Amino acid sequence: MKSFNFFLVFFFLFFISCGEGGVTRVIPEAETDGESQSDDDPTNPDDPTNPDDPTNPDDPTNPDDPTNPDDPTNPDDPTNPDDPTNPDDPTNPDDPTNPDDPTNPDDPTNPDDPTNPTDPTVEPYSDEAKCVAAGGTWDSFAEEDYERCYKIVDCEPKPEYTEWRGEQSWVEYYDVEDEQWTNFGQNYNTEYNDSGEPKICQYICAANTVREDNTCKPICSAGFNGSSSKVIVQHNALLNLEHFWTIEAWVKQDLNNLSTSALPIVRKGGLMDSSYYLTAIYEDKKSFSLEKYKKLYGGFYSNGNIIDEEFTAESGSNDDEKLEDALNPGWNHIALSFYVKLQENKAYLRLYVNGRLIAEKTKQNTNIAPQSVNDDLTIGYSAKKVYFKGKIDQLRITKDYYEDEFTPSKLSVDGNTIAFYDFSNNTEDSSVNALHGSGTNVTYSTDCAF
Repeated sequence: MKSFNFFLVFFFLFFISCGEGGVTRVIPEAETDGESQSDDDPTNPDDPTNPDDPTNPDDPTNPDDPTNPDDPTNPDDPTNPDDPTNPDDPTNPDDPTNPDDPTNPDDPTNPDDPTNPTDPTVEPYSDEAKCVAAGGTWDSFAEEDYERCYKIVDCEPKPEYTEWRGEQSWVEYYDVEDEQWTNFGQNYNTEYNDSGEPKICQYICAANTVREDNTCKPICSAGFNGSSSKVIVQHNALLNLEHFWTIEAWVKQDLNNLSTSALPIVRKGGLMDSSYYLTAIYEDKKSFSLEKYKKLYGGFYSNGNIIDEEFTAESGSNDDEKLEDALNPGWNHIALSFYVKLQENKAYLRLYVNGRLIAEKTKQNTNIAPQSVNDDLTIGYSAKKVYFKGKIDQLRITKDYYEDEFTPSKLSVDGNTIAFYDFSNNTEDSSVNALHGSGTNVTYSTDCAF
């Protein structure tokens, strides 16, 4: 019995000594399930949750963790110098010290840069900067200070119908001390000067213009006095018209003081050998009455002489209101147009005033046409010693025709033009045919249709 009690005491003391760390507990391999280290081992590299493992790639505090915001090589690290949003990044456009930063006061293109000469609110520091700020050009090779900063000043816009008599610009110099421009007391003003030495910014009236009311105006119409004024164009085969043509002109007459004679605008032929003709407006009397009405006509002789067939379109007393309604108080466009239609076997002669059809003549004959004559073409005059009184601006003869009513406009030369007279201070033909006329007692005026 004493031996058993002694054994129990010994066993109890041995157990206590093992519990206080005196003996290491050995665990069989079967109980560890193949694990050789504890889950709580801080050096265990396989512990995914160990926050203290310095080699754990998933450790959020690991400096080698690419997602670690404290990683100095992390592109998302706000302190990373390679971070494009880093304010300390020298290439960052928002970096206030970045020379390319538009708000950087050291940026030479910054309008707030005190050394920028283009900043109007900042006083330039150098003479060159003052020059540039004033809109000048700096010449570093100039000997005198006032010649170092200069600018070219253009004259005022040149008025229409004028040409420069003097130069078109001058040089002004900038005094950087007084900060003002000077041309050394010379006053250059745009002005007329028809005599004396030419000066800068002077102009005179261009060719074929005249000065009126301190303005240059183009000469654009011929005046006929009704007694001796005329234009003669020597005969040319081109002026013998055929099956398609128009004679037209802008005419100005005193409609309150008209002649009772048929006033000629254009006529080809003489007394005994006539071709075509177009009259201006004149007065005629109604049959069996003293009442007068305005009238005009145009046409041609279609065979050998004056007794042969005459083909004429004329406004008559029965439709005088049509002409009155078409007329303007000033310039009027008058046109005589002839053409044939083969499919209809019909010829048309039409007379227009300001684009409105006033009179018409038709004939069942497509061979009809003005006869060819060797006589001269006359403007404002006929061989019957009748003269036109008024002004003519732009007279054109063309191989084209008006079939319908139209809105007349300023005339010009085109591919169908036979002759064109614009009466710009002469009686020359502006077409390629150069069928120039010779004027007698013709005056020229700036009173124009356009």
